[in-house]
Amino acid sequence: MTETETVAYSTEGHVATIRINRPEAMNALDAATRAGLRAAQAQAEADPEVRVVILTGTGRAFTSGTDLKELAEFRTRHGMFDISVRDYKPIIDAITRSDKIWIAAINGVAGGVGLSIGLSCDLAVMGQGATCFAPFSNISLVPDGGLSWLLLQHMGSKRAFAAIAEATHINARDCLDFGIVNRVVADDVLERETAEWAASLAERAPLSLAYGKRIMRAAHTQSHEQIALMESEYQNICANSEDSANAVAAFITKQRPVFKGR
Repeated sequence: MTETETVAYSTEGHVATIRINRPEAMNALDAATRAGLRAAQAQAEADPEVRVVILTGTGRAFTSGTDLKELAEFRTRHGMFDISVRDYKPIIDAITRSDKIWIAAINGVAGGVGLSIGLSCDLAVMGQGATCFAPFSNISLVPDGGLSWLLLQHMGSKRAFAAIAEATHINARDCLDFGIVNRVVADDVLERETAEWAASLAERAPLSLAYGKRIMRAAHTQSHEQIALMESEYQNICANSEDSANAVAAFITKQRPVFKGR
């Protein structure tokens, strides 16, 4: 395991876990934590053995979002505070543009831009005591990290705007009903359940998952015809891959295929 002061990184098999480790501050994202998170993301991306990445937090929060104490201190010194593009876009892009599968294990409050980061993951598991929270109207700000778009995709315009306007905590059961998360589990088994799911996914065909992720991401903004053509392109690549040939042979001989990602 490697770690900075506020972010821990570990691997087991084909799964990497990135843990935001600032529980005394509800895992709020100050400059050091943002830098640590990016370093851990780069480490996972550079490791060819890693196929799935779990993102979670320590203590009572997944992450509460931007560190408001840092915001206040920065504004006092400089009269401005804008890190949405400079600091948060690279974090979110590292998730959405990666060919690896990202799973958010939401162990507590996912608030502010922390919710944006969680919703940007490909999949999500949520502890039954956790909540999602868009607090911006409480502090005269607007959502960042693309949260308005993300909530719209999951919840529809009226429920998404209500969540933003009222700044209410959305419980785990409602998050599941809204499609914000895939699963809700007991808090005390969240890490185990997520790790087991990640390990299971990591045993599946890496090319299928990577290209499937690219197609699904594109499907949000492209037409049916465009997606059908994209599927055809990637299908041709997969069909001519070593993994597919070996898997078909294994199917015929009733054996379990082993995927190498090529």
